[in-house]
Order: sequence, then C-alpha cells, then structure tokens
Amino acid sequence: MLYGAAVWDPWLIIAQIISLQCLFYMSLGLWQMLFVGPYIGRLTVAQIFGWQALSFRTYVGVMTMVSNLATSVTGALFIMWIVERAKKCLDFASTCYIWHLVFCCIHSGFPMSLEWWATNSLGLLIMSLLGEWLCVRREMQDIPLASVRNARRGSGPSGSAGTSDGVQMTAAGGVSSSSSSAPPALRGVSATGLSSTAPARVTSSTRLLSGQEAV
Repeated sequence: MLYGAAVWDPWLIIAQIISLQCLFYMSLGLWQMLFVGPYIGRLTVAQIFGWQALSFRTYVGVMTMVSNLATSVTGALFIMWIVERAKKCLDFASTCYIWHLVFCCIHSGFPMSLEWWATNSLGLLIMSLLGEWLCVRREMQDIPLASVRNARRGSGPSGSAGTSDGVQMTAAGGVSSSSSSAPPALRGVSATGLSSTAPARVTSSTRLLSGQEAV
C-alpha cells in the first residue's frame, strides 16, 4: 500500500493497541496449550499472568518460557499486519509488554523472578526487531503500477493515438498527411494540391521534349 503523510489519529492508535494486545494473549494461550497443556491437568490464568510459572527448575516452567518466546515471534507478525510501519514497531511492542507487566502485577504482584524479566525482555527484543524487519521488507516490495498506467491511458483523449501519424515526406518529394490525424480541411487542401501539381509537371515535361524535337 501507499503511505502518505503521518496523521495523528488517536482512535486508530487505540484500536491498534487493543487489537495487538488481544492477539498477543490469544497466541500466548494457543502456544501454552501446545507446549504446556499436555503436562498439566488444566490451563489457568495463572499460567499467563503469574510470574511464578516461568522457572528453570521445572519442565513446565521451561515450556512456559518457550511459549512466551514463541508468542513474541507471532507478535511480530501481528505488528506487520496491524501497524505496518517499521518506525512504530518498538513503540507498539513496548506498549504490549508494559500492559502485560501491569496485568501481571494486578494478578500476582510485582514480578520478583529473574526468569520472568529475562524471558519478557528477550521477547520484547524479538518482537520489536523481527516486526521491524518484516515491516521493512513489506515496505520495500514493488508497487504494481500497471493499473495506474492503464487508468491514465483510458482517461486520455480518444484522438491521442493518431497524433503520431503526422505529416510524412513521400519518396517523390511530395507531402502526404494521415487521414486519421489531419482535419478535413487540411485533407482537402493536400489532396487538391497534390492532384494539381502532378498534371503541371507532366505538361511542362512534354513541352520541353517537344521544343527539343523542334530544334
């Protein structure tokens, strides 16, 4: 798509933040269902907002960390689809993880685990850098201009195609105009002019020949 000048639209920004946050938690739940679900009886909100769930001490804790890192990768794809601007990737990724920190503090208090901070810091780095790289690749794609050219050709005057058929010089030295491009008046003048000059040349040549024979 074509990007114009940046316009401050707070409602659009709020909608993008809410959409990105919802998709972030949806993908986190799906990844935890895939990596953590087979090893625990039932997934709860504590697996998402509890900082105690992320730990190197248990296999489930490691899988929870892996699901959080996988969510950062899918979050980069969501940024590419929702934000579409490389220079805004860090802002939206930081906003997403700041709200995640707020929700974790509301649910289980301020995170006191080194694993939680390391996992989410690495996730923020992956989400912002990968999202920026994807947005740059999308912005650098070739813009198809075939439709624009066709529209311009279709909107042009109907007689523009015949303008290239201008006045051409003939092999005999005469001047002939294209019937498709010349006006009717010019076509008449050129036709009469050429038809009148041809007999004059014939008669002058016959007179010269007859004079030479007489001499």
